[in-house]
Amino acid sequence: MDTDSITVSGTAAEKASRYLTPAQLKTVLCEQTGYVCTKSSPNHDDLYPDNKFILRGEFFDVQLDIVFIVEQDTAIVVVTQMSQHNDSLRGRFYEHVGETVSDAVEYTQA
Repeated sequence: MDTDSITVSGTAAEKASRYLTPAQLKTVLCEQTGYVCTKSSPNHDDLYPDNKFILRGEFFDVQLDIVFIVEQDTAIVVVTQMSQHNDSLRGRFYEHVGETVSDAVEYTQA
C-alpha cells in the first residue's frame, strides 16, 4: 500500500499531540499489523457501513484504535484515532477481517 492513497482527516490529525502524527498514522496503515474488524449485526443487514474498519494494536508504543474507511477506489481515509476504551472488539457485533489494512481492502472488494 502507498502512503499517497491515505488521507488523514482533520479530526485524526488534531489528536496528534495525544496519539500519532499523520505521518505515523500513514506508516502504521502501510506497514503495521493489528486486529482489523468491522461492526456488524447478525440480525440487521446493512445496519453498519461495510467499508468502515477499526485497526487495533500497539503502534509507536501507543495502545490505539484507528478508525478508517476504504473508499470505492481503494483510497483510505483515517477518520479518527482513539485510545482502546472498549474491552474487546471480539464478539457478535464485530467481524474480524484480518491483520492489515490490505485485508480490509480485500474485504470491501469481496
